Amino acid sequence: CRPRPRPTPKRDGCSTEANAAIAAGENTVKIAPLGGEWQTGLVRIDTLVTGEDIAKITFYLDNQPILTKKRPPYSVELDLGAVPRGQVLRVEAFDAADRPIASDESTLNAGQHRFSVRLVEPHPSKHYASSIRAQVDVVVPEGEVVERVELYLNETLVSTLYQEPWIQPILLPQNEPTAYVRTVAYLTDGSSTEDVVFVNAPEYLENVDVQFVELFATVLDRDQRPVEGLEKSDFKVVEDGTPQQVVRFELVRNLPIHMAAMLDVSASMEGRLEQTQAAALHFFEQAITPKDRGAIITFNDHPNLTAKYTNQVSALAAGLAGLKAERGTALWDSLIFALYYFNGIKGQRAILLLSDGKDESSRYSFAQALEFAQRAGVAIYAIGLDLKRSDTDARKALTRLANETGGRSFFVDDAAQLQAIYDTIQRELRSRYLLAYQSSNTTETKSFRTIEVTLSKPGLEVKTMRGYFP
Repeated sequence: CRPRPRPTPKRDGCSTEANAAIAAGENTVKIAPLGGEWQTGLVRIDTLVTGEDIAKITFYLDNQPILTKKRPPYSVELDLGAVPRGQVLRVEAFDAADRPIASDESTLNAGQHRFSVRLVEPHPSKHYASSIRAQVDVVVPEGEVVERVELYLNETLVSTLYQEPWIQPILLPQNEPTAYVRTVAYLTDGSSTEDVVFVNAPEYLENVDVQFVELFATVLDRDQRPVEGLEKSDFKVVEDGTPQQVVRFELVRNLPIHMAAMLDVSASMEGRLEQTQAAALHFFEQAITPKDRGAIITFNDHPNLTAKYTNQVSALAAGLAGLKAERGTALWDSLIFALYYFNGIKGQRAILLLSDGKDESSRYSFAQALEFAQRAGVAIYAIGLDLKRSDTDARKALTRLANETGGRSFFVDDAAQLQAIYDTIQRELRSRYLLAYQSSNTTETKSFRTIEVTLSKPGLEVKTMRGYFP
Protein backbone atom coordinates (compact mmCIF):
# COMPACT_ATOMS: atom_id res chain seq x y z
CA CYS A 1 0.00 0.00 0.00
CA ARG A 2 1.78 3.12 -1.18
CA PRO A 3 0.63 6.65 -0.36
CA ARG A 4 -0.78 8.40 -3.38
CA PRO A 5 -0.62 12.15 -3.93
CA ARG A 6 -3.95 13.81 -4.40
CA PRO A 7 -4.62 14.98 -8.02
CA THR A 8 -4.72 17.90 -6.92
CA PRO A 9 -22.42 35.21 -1.46
CA LYS A 10 -22.30 38.13 -3.78
CA ARG A 11 -22.57 41.65 -2.42
CA ASP A 12 -24.86 44.28 -3.89
CA GLY A 13 -23.00 47.12 -5.55
CA CYS A 14 -20.08 45.11 -6.90
CA SER A 15 -19.19 46.30 -10.37
CA THR A 16 -19.65 44.41 -13.59
CA GLU A 17 -15.89 43.91 -13.79
CA ALA A 18 -15.87 41.76 -10.65
CA ASN A 19 -18.51 39.37 -11.99
CA ALA A 20 -17.80 39.37 -15.72
CA ALA A 21 -15.63 36.26 -15.53
CA ILE A 22 -18.68 34.20 -14.53
CA ALA A 23 -20.11 34.52 -18.03
CA ALA A 24 -19.56 31.86 -20.66
CA GLY A 25 -16.47 32.09 -22.81
CA GLU A 26 -14.07 32.77 -19.97
CA ASN A 27 -10.38 32.32 -20.77
CA THR A 28 -9.01 29.56 -18.55
CA VAL A 29 -6.06 27.20 -18.43
CA LYS A 30 -5.89 24.15 -16.16
CA ILE A 31 -3.13 21.60 -15.65
CA ALA A 32 -4.54 18.15 -16.37
CA PRO A 33 -4.39 15.72 -13.42
CA LEU A 34 -1.28 13.57 -13.35
CA GLY A 35 -1.57 9.85 -12.69
CA GLY A 36 0.75 7.56 -10.79
CA GLU A 37 2.02 7.37 -7.25
CA TRP A 38 4.69 9.99 -7.85
CA GLN A 39 6.16 11.78 -10.83
CA THR A 40 9.70 10.89 -11.95
CA GLY A 41 11.54 10.56 -15.24
CA LEU A 42 10.01 11.85 -18.47
CA VAL A 43 6.49 13.12 -17.76
CA ARG A 44 4.01 14.63 -20.22
CA ILE A 45 2.15 17.66 -18.88
CA ASP A 46 -1.16 18.47 -20.60
CA THR A 47 -3.40 21.49 -20.11
CA LEU A 48 -7.13 22.07 -20.53
CA VAL A 49 -7.74 25.43 -22.26
CA THR A 50 -10.94 27.42 -22.85
CA GLY A 51 -11.59 30.84 -24.41
CA GLU A 52 -10.70 32.51 -27.69
CA ASP A 53 -8.19 35.13 -26.53
CA ILE A 54 -5.28 32.86 -25.62
CA ALA A 55 -2.34 33.45 -27.97
CA LYS A 56 0.36 31.54 -26.13
CA ILE A 57 1.04 29.54 -22.99
CA THR A 58 4.30 29.45 -21.02
CA PHE A 59 5.28 26.59 -18.72
CA TYR A 60 7.35 27.26 -15.58
CA LEU A 61 9.04 24.82 -13.21
CA ASP A 62 10.04 26.30 -9.84
CA ASN A 63 9.56 29.80 -11.34
CA GLN A 64 11.94 29.09 -14.23
CA PRO A 65 10.44 29.32 -17.75
CA ILE A 66 10.67 25.98 -19.53
CA LEU A 67 8.74 26.31 -22.78
CA THR A 68 6.33 28.66 -24.59
CA LYS A 69 3.78 27.27 -27.06
CA LYS A 70 1.76 29.42 -29.48
CA ARG A 71 -0.62 26.77 -30.76
CA PRO A 72 -2.38 23.63 -29.48
CA PRO A 73 -1.72 21.13 -28.12
CA TYR A 74 -0.54 23.10 -25.10
CA SER A 75 1.57 20.36 -23.56
CA VAL A 76 5.18 19.75 -22.61
CA GLU A 77 7.39 16.80 -21.70
CA LEU A 78 9.58 17.33 -18.63
CA ASP A 79 12.43 15.22 -17.28
CA LEU A 80 11.78 15.32 -13.53
CA GLY A 81 14.76 13.17 -12.60
CA ALA A 82 15.00 9.72 -11.07
CA VAL A 83 13.94 10.64 -7.52
CA PRO A 84 10.51 12.16 -6.71
CA ARG A 85 10.98 15.81 -5.72
CA GLY A 86 8.51 18.47 -4.71
CA GLN A 87 8.47 21.02 -7.54
CA VAL A 88 6.00 23.76 -8.47
CA LEU A 89 4.63 23.61 -12.01
CA ARG A 90 2.91 26.77 -13.27
CA VAL A 91 1.28 27.66 -16.58
CA GLU A 92 0.53 31.21 -17.74
CA ALA A 93 -1.76 32.08 -20.64
CA PHE A 94 -1.23 35.34 -22.55
CA ASP A 95 -3.32 37.21 -25.13
CA ALA A 96 -2.07 38.69 -28.41
CA ALA A 97 -0.90 41.83 -26.58
CA ASP A 98 1.24 39.66 -24.28
CA ARG A 99 -0.99 40.34 -21.30
CA PRO A 100 -1.53 37.49 -18.79
CA ILE A 101 -5.15 36.38 -18.82
CA ALA A 102 -5.19 33.01 -17.04
CA SER A 103 -2.94 30.76 -14.99
CA ASP A 104 -2.83 27.54 -13.01
CA GLU A 105 -0.37 25.94 -10.61
CA SER A 106 0.31 22.45 -9.29
CA THR A 107 2.86 21.05 -6.86
CA LEU A 108 4.40 17.85 -8.16
CA ASN A 109 5.03 15.02 -5.69
CA ALA A 110 3.21 16.91 -2.95
CA GLY A 111 2.01 13.78 -1.14
CA GLN A 112 -1.37 13.10 0.40
CA HIS A 113 -0.79 15.21 3.53
CA ARG A 114 -0.32 18.56 1.79
CA PHE A 115 -2.46 21.47 3.01
CA SER A 116 -2.24 24.59 0.85
CA VAL A 117 -4.26 27.56 -0.34
CA ARG A 118 -3.68 29.68 -3.44
CA LEU A 119 -5.29 32.84 -4.78
CA VAL A 120 -6.13 32.08 -8.40
CA GLU A 121 -7.56 35.61 -8.66
CA PRO A 122 -6.41 38.33 -8.29
CA HIS A 123 -3.36 37.72 -10.45
CA PRO A 124 -0.27 39.84 -9.71
CA SER A 125 0.27 40.63 -13.41
CA LYS A 126 -3.27 41.85 -14.11
CA HIS A 127 -4.70 45.35 -13.66
CA TYR A 128 -8.02 45.82 -11.87
CA ALA A 129 -10.02 49.06 -12.02
CA SER A 130 -12.57 48.96 -9.23
CA SER A 131 -13.15 45.40 -8.08
CA ILE A 132 -11.96 41.85 -8.31
CA ARG A 133 -13.54 38.43 -8.26
CA ALA A 134 -11.37 36.66 -5.70
CA GLN A 135 -11.03 32.94 -6.38
CA VAL A 136 -9.29 30.54 -4.00
CA ASP A 137 -7.95 27.03 -4.61
CA VAL A 138 -7.61 24.82 -1.51
CA VAL A 139 -5.72 21.50 -1.34
CA VAL A 140 -6.81 19.45 1.67
CA PRO A 141 -4.94 16.53 3.29
CA GLU A 142 -6.53 13.10 3.02
CA GLY A 143 -9.25 12.65 5.63
CA GLU A 144 -9.37 16.35 6.63
CA VAL A 145 -12.17 18.90 6.13
CA VAL A 146 -12.05 22.65 5.45
CA GLU A 147 -13.77 24.53 8.27
CA ARG A 148 -13.69 27.97 6.62
CA VAL A 149 -11.85 30.23 4.18
CA GLU A 150 -11.31 33.89 5.08
CA LEU A 151 -10.61 36.70 2.62
CA TYR A 152 -8.96 39.96 3.60
CA LEU A 153 -8.44 43.24 1.75
CA ASN A 154 -5.28 44.59 3.27
CA GLU A 155 -5.89 43.64 6.92
CA THR A 156 -9.68 43.99 6.85
CA LEU A 157 -11.76 40.80 6.83
CA VAL A 158 -14.23 41.11 3.95
CA SER A 159 -15.68 37.61 3.73
CA THR A 160 -15.77 34.21 5.42
CA LEU A 161 -16.73 31.26 3.21
CA TYR A 162 -17.85 27.91 4.58
CA GLN A 163 -18.32 25.89 1.40
CA GLU A 164 -17.22 25.74 -2.22
CA PRO A 165 -16.94 27.57 -4.52
CA TRP A 166 -14.33 29.67 -2.73
CA ILE A 167 -15.24 32.79 -4.74
CA GLN A 168 -16.03 36.31 -3.53
CA PRO A 169 -16.31 39.68 -5.34
CA ILE A 170 -14.33 42.40 -3.55
CA LEU A 171 -14.49 46.17 -4.09
CA LEU A 172 -11.11 47.87 -4.30
CA PRO A 173 -10.44 51.10 -2.35
CA GLN A 174 -10.61 54.08 -4.69
CA ASN A 175 -7.99 56.17 -2.87
CA GLU A 176 -5.31 53.47 -2.69
CA PRO A 177 -3.46 52.64 -5.93
CA THR A 178 -1.98 49.46 -4.44
CA ALA A 179 -3.66 46.96 -2.13
CA TYR A 180 -3.28 43.31 -1.29
CA VAL A 181 -5.67 40.40 -0.91
CA ARG A 182 -4.94 37.71 1.65
CA THR A 183 -6.71 34.41 2.15
CA VAL A 184 -6.50 32.04 5.12
CA ALA A 185 -7.88 28.49 5.03
CA TYR A 186 -8.66 26.60 8.25
CA LEU A 187 -9.19 22.88 8.82
CA THR A 188 -11.53 21.54 11.47
CA ASP A 189 -8.50 20.57 13.59
CA GLY A 190 -7.51 24.26 13.82
CA SER A 191 -4.51 24.20 11.47
CA SER A 192 -4.28 26.97 8.88
CA THR A 193 -2.37 28.12 5.82
CA GLU A 194 -2.46 31.35 3.82
CA ASP A 195 -1.58 33.12 0.58
CA VAL A 196 -1.30 36.80 -0.37
CA VAL A 197 -1.32 38.67 -3.71
CA PHE A 198 -0.61 42.36 -4.29
CA VAL A 199 -3.16 44.07 -6.55
CA ASN A 200 -2.02 46.64 -9.16
CA ALA A 201 1.47 46.61 -7.66
CA PRO A 202 4.17 48.63 -9.47
CA GLU A 203 6.76 46.66 -11.42
CA TYR A 204 9.52 47.63 -9.02
CA LEU A 205 7.68 45.89 -6.16
CA GLU A 206 9.47 42.58 -6.44
CA ASN A 207 8.76 39.38 -4.61
CA VAL A 208 11.66 38.57 -2.29
CA ASP A 209 12.13 34.88 -1.54
CA VAL A 210 12.31 34.78 2.25
CA GLN A 211 13.31 31.44 3.76
CA PHE A 212 12.03 30.75 7.27
CA VAL A 213 14.02 27.88 8.75
CA GLU A 214 12.97 25.76 11.72
CA LEU A 215 15.59 23.67 13.51
CA PHE A 216 14.71 20.99 16.05
CA ALA A 217 17.83 20.40 18.13
CA THR A 218 18.74 17.83 20.78
CA VAL A 219 21.44 18.74 23.30
CA LEU A 220 23.32 15.88 25.00
CA ASP A 221 25.80 15.86 27.86
CA ARG A 222 28.93 13.71 28.04
CA ASP A 223 26.81 10.74 29.15
CA GLN A 224 24.52 11.16 26.12
CA ARG A 225 21.60 12.35 28.24
CA PRO A 226 19.27 15.14 27.02
CA VAL A 227 19.96 18.56 28.53
CA GLU A 228 17.14 20.98 29.32
CA GLY A 229 17.14 24.47 30.83
CA LEU A 230 19.22 26.18 28.14
CA GLU A 231 18.52 29.73 26.92
CA LYS A 232 18.48 31.24 23.44
CA SER A 233 21.73 33.04 24.22
CA ASP A 234 23.45 29.65 24.68
CA PHE A 235 23.00 28.83 20.97
CA LYS A 236 24.68 30.22 17.87
CA VAL A 237 23.29 29.43 14.40
CA VAL A 238 25.40 29.88 11.27
CA GLU A 239 24.18 29.32 7.69
CA ASP A 240 26.82 29.02 4.96
CA GLY A 241 29.27 30.78 7.25
CA THR A 242 26.93 33.69 8.06
CA PRO A 243 25.54 34.09 11.61
CA GLN A 244 21.73 34.09 11.78
CA GLN A 245 19.38 35.75 14.25
CA VAL A 246 17.11 33.30 16.08
CA VAL A 247 13.61 34.80 16.22
CA ARG A 248 11.84 31.92 17.96
CA PHE A 249 13.21 29.70 20.70
CA GLU A 250 11.52 27.17 22.97
CA LEU A 251 11.82 23.76 24.56
CA VAL A 252 9.24 21.71 22.68
CA ARG A 253 8.44 19.02 25.20
CA ASN A 254 4.74 18.95 24.29
CA LEU A 255 4.80 19.87 20.61
CA PRO A 256 2.97 17.31 18.41
CA ILE A 257 5.18 14.77 16.64
CA HIS A 258 4.61 12.75 13.48
CA MET A 259 6.71 9.60 13.75
CA ALA A 260 7.04 6.48 11.61
CA ALA A 261 8.63 3.20 12.65
CA MET A 262 10.43 1.52 9.74
CA LEU A 263 10.94 -2.19 10.44
CA ASP A 264 13.12 -4.56 8.45
CA VAL A 265 11.13 -7.76 7.76
CA SER A 266 13.59 -9.37 5.36
CA ALA A 267 14.46 -13.06 5.67
CA SER A 268 17.47 -12.34 7.89
CA MET A 269 15.10 -11.08 10.61
CA GLU A 270 13.77 -14.61 11.18
CA GLY A 271 13.82 -15.39 14.90
CA ARG A 272 14.05 -11.72 15.93
CA LEU A 273 10.85 -10.32 14.50
CA GLU A 274 8.71 -11.00 17.58
CA GLN A 275 11.01 -9.01 19.87
CA THR A 276 11.22 -6.25 17.26
CA GLN A 277 7.43 -5.98 17.06
CA ALA A 278 7.11 -5.91 20.86
CA ALA A 279 9.74 -3.16 21.19
CA ALA A 280 8.08 -0.99 18.52
CA LEU A 281 4.66 -1.41 20.15
CA HIS A 282 6.12 -0.50 23.54
CA PHE A 283 7.57 2.67 22.00
CA PHE A 284 4.21 3.80 20.66
CA GLU A 285 2.44 2.90 23.91
CA GLN A 286 4.84 5.20 25.75
CA ALA A 287 5.30 7.92 23.12
CA ILE A 288 1.92 8.56 21.48
CA THR A 289 -0.23 11.34 22.93
CA PRO A 290 -3.58 12.55 21.54
CA LYS A 291 -1.75 15.27 19.59
CA ASP A 292 0.82 12.91 18.03
CA ARG A 293 0.56 10.63 15.02
CA GLY A 294 2.39 7.37 14.42
CA ALA A 295 2.72 5.12 11.37
CA ILE A 296 4.21 1.68 10.62
CA ILE A 297 6.23 0.98 7.47
CA THR A 298 7.70 -2.48 6.98
CA PHE A 299 10.17 -3.37 4.26
CA ASN A 300 12.02 -6.24 2.68
CA ASP A 301 12.53 -6.07 -1.09
CA HIS A 302 9.75 -3.45 -1.17
CA PRO A 303 8.11 -1.11 1.38
CA ASN A 304 4.63 -1.58 2.80
CA LEU A 305 2.55 0.94 4.76
CA THR A 306 0.86 -1.30 7.33
CA ALA A 307 -0.54 1.49 9.53
CA LYS A 308 -1.35 5.02 8.38
CA TYR A 309 -0.85 8.01 10.65
CA THR A 310 -2.97 7.61 13.75
CA ASN A 311 -2.94 8.33 17.48
CA GLN A 312 -4.69 5.03 18.21
CA VAL A 313 -2.24 2.49 19.64
CA SER A 314 -4.64 -0.32 18.71
CA ALA A 315 -4.35 0.62 15.02
CA LEU A 316 -0.56 0.67 15.29
CA ALA A 317 -0.64 -2.72 17.03
CA ALA A 318 -2.70 -4.07 14.13
CA GLY A 319 -0.05 -2.76 11.72
CA LEU A 320 2.58 -4.73 13.62
CA ALA A 321 0.60 -7.97 13.72
CA GLY A 322 1.11 -10.90 11.40
CA LEU A 323 4.49 -9.82 10.01
CA LYS A 324 6.64 -12.44 8.30
CA ALA A 325 10.39 -12.40 7.73
CA GLU A 326 11.02 -13.07 4.05
CA ARG A 327 12.89 -11.96 0.91
CA GLY A 328 15.74 -9.46 0.57
CA THR A 329 16.37 -5.85 1.62
CA ALA A 330 15.66 -2.72 -0.45
CA LEU A 331 16.68 -0.24 2.24
CA TRP A 332 17.19 2.94 0.21
CA ASP A 333 14.02 2.48 -1.87
CA SER A 334 12.06 1.95 1.33
CA LEU A 335 13.58 4.99 3.04
CA ILE A 336 12.63 7.24 0.11
CA PHE A 337 9.12 5.76 0.26
CA ALA A 338 8.90 6.55 3.99
CA LEU A 339 10.23 10.09 3.58
CA TYR A 340 7.78 10.69 0.74
CA TYR A 341 4.96 9.71 3.10
CA PHE A 342 5.92 12.72 5.26
CA ASN A 343 5.39 15.17 2.36
CA GLY A 344 3.12 18.05 3.34
CA ILE A 345 3.54 17.55 7.09
CA LYS A 346 5.12 20.35 9.11
CA GLY A 347 6.58 20.52 12.61
CA GLN A 348 8.38 17.72 14.45
CA ARG A 349 8.88 14.63 12.31
CA ALA A 350 10.97 11.53 12.93
CA ILE A 351 11.68 8.15 11.37
CA LEU A 352 12.83 5.25 13.55
CA LEU A 353 14.69 3.07 11.06
CA LEU A 354 15.55 -0.49 12.12
CA SER A 355 17.57 -2.77 9.86
CA ASP A 356 19.87 -5.74 10.35
CA GLY A 357 21.69 -5.59 7.04
CA LYS A 358 22.94 -3.61 4.10
CA ASP A 359 20.92 -2.73 1.04
CA GLU A 360 20.63 -5.58 -1.47
CA SER A 361 18.11 -4.69 -4.17
CA SER A 362 17.28 -0.96 -4.28
CA ARG A 363 17.15 0.83 -7.61
CA TYR A 364 17.98 4.06 -5.77
CA SER A 365 21.49 4.64 -4.41
CA PHE A 366 22.53 5.74 -0.94
CA ALA A 367 23.49 9.16 -2.35
CA GLN A 368 19.98 9.62 -3.75
CA ALA A 369 18.41 8.53 -0.46
CA LEU A 370 20.66 10.92 1.48
CA GLU A 371 19.75 13.91 -0.70
CA PHE A 372 16.07 13.00 -0.44
CA ALA A 373 16.44 12.94 3.35
CA GLN A 374 18.16 16.33 3.33
CA ARG A 375 15.32 17.78 1.28
CA ALA A 376 12.65 16.19 3.49
CA GLY A 377 13.95 17.59 6.78
CA VAL A 378 12.84 14.53 8.77
CA ALA A 379 15.04 13.40 11.67
CA ILE A 380 16.22 9.82 11.17
CA TYR A 381 16.99 7.65 14.19
CA ALA A 382 18.86 4.72 12.66
CA ILE A 383 19.17 1.42 14.54
CA GLY A 384 21.56 -1.22 13.23
CA LEU A 385 20.65 -4.64 14.64
CA ASP A 386 23.41 -7.26 14.83
CA LEU A 387 25.47 -5.60 12.10
CA LYS A 388 28.87 -7.23 11.80
CA ARG A 389 31.77 -4.92 12.58
CA SER A 390 33.06 -5.75 9.12
CA ASP A 391 29.93 -4.14 7.62
CA THR A 392 31.60 -0.74 7.77
CA ASP A 393 29.74 0.66 4.75
CA ALA A 394 26.34 -0.13 6.27
CA ARG A 395 27.35 1.36 9.62
CA LYS A 396 28.72 4.50 7.99
CA ALA A 397 25.58 4.94 5.89
CA LEU A 398 23.21 4.69 8.87
CA THR A 399 25.41 7.01 10.92
CA ARG A 400 25.56 9.64 8.19
CA LEU A 401 21.80 9.57 7.64
CA ALA A 402 21.28 10.23 11.34
CA ASN A 403 23.94 12.93 11.60
CA GLU A 404 22.77 14.85 8.52
CA THR A 405 19.13 14.94 9.62
CA GLY A 406 19.49 15.66 13.34
CA GLY A 407 18.77 12.15 14.60
CA ARG A 408 21.07 9.56 16.17
CA SER A 409 22.47 6.18 15.24
CA PHE A 410 22.51 3.12 17.49
CA PHE A 411 24.09 -0.30 17.00
CA VAL A 412 22.99 -3.26 19.12
CA ASP A 413 23.80 -6.97 19.03
CA ASP A 414 20.52 -8.33 20.37
CA ALA A 415 16.85 -7.50 19.73
CA ALA A 416 16.34 -7.59 23.50
CA GLN A 417 18.19 -4.24 23.65
CA LEU A 418 15.72 -2.48 21.35
CA GLN A 419 13.27 -1.41 24.05
CA ALA A 420 16.00 0.56 25.84
CA ILE A 421 16.98 2.22 22.55
CA TYR A 422 13.37 3.21 21.83
CA ASP A 423 13.08 4.63 25.36
CA THR A 424 16.17 6.76 24.70
CA ILE A 425 14.70 8.05 21.43
CA GLN A 426 11.41 8.90 23.13
CA ARG A 427 13.19 10.96 25.80
CA GLU A 428 15.13 12.85 23.16
CA LEU A 429 12.03 13.61 21.08
CA ARG A 430 10.42 15.15 24.17
CA SER A 431 13.49 17.22 25.05
CA ARG A 432 14.23 19.07 21.82
CA TYR A 433 14.71 22.78 21.30
CA LEU A 434 13.05 24.71 18.47
CA LEU A 435 15.27 27.40 16.95
CA ALA A 436 13.70 29.35 14.09
CA TYR A 437 15.33 32.02 11.98
CA GLN A 438 14.73 33.99 8.80
CA SER A 439 17.62 33.25 6.47
CA SER A 440 19.71 36.26 5.49
CA ASN A 441 20.25 34.61 2.09
CA THR A 442 17.58 36.03 -0.25
CA THR A 443 19.13 34.77 -3.50
CA GLU A 444 17.18 32.46 -5.79
CA THR A 445 19.82 29.74 -5.77
CA LYS A 446 18.47 26.27 -4.98
CA SER A 447 21.75 24.70 -3.89
CA PHE A 448 22.23 23.07 -0.49
CA ARG A 449 22.78 25.49 2.40
CA THR A 450 24.87 24.28 5.33
CA ILE A 451 23.86 24.89 8.94
CA GLU A 452 26.07 24.78 12.00
CA VAL A 453 24.67 25.13 15.52
CA THR A 454 27.12 25.56 18.40
CA LEU A 455 26.78 26.04 22.15
CA SER A 456 28.55 28.48 24.43
CA LYS A 457 28.61 25.97 27.29
CA PRO A 458 31.41 23.36 27.21
CA GLY A 459 30.88 19.61 27.42
CA LEU A 460 27.61 19.63 25.48
CA GLU A 461 26.79 18.25 22.03
CA VAL A 462 23.99 19.55 19.82
CA LYS A 463 22.30 17.43 17.15
CA THR A 464 20.23 19.04 14.43
CA MET A 465 20.01 18.93 10.65
CA ARG A 466 23.22 20.01 8.95
CA GLY A 467 21.59 21.95 6.15
CA TYR A 468 18.63 22.25 3.79
CA PHE A 469 17.61 22.82 0.20
CA PRO A 470 15.57 26.06 -0.18
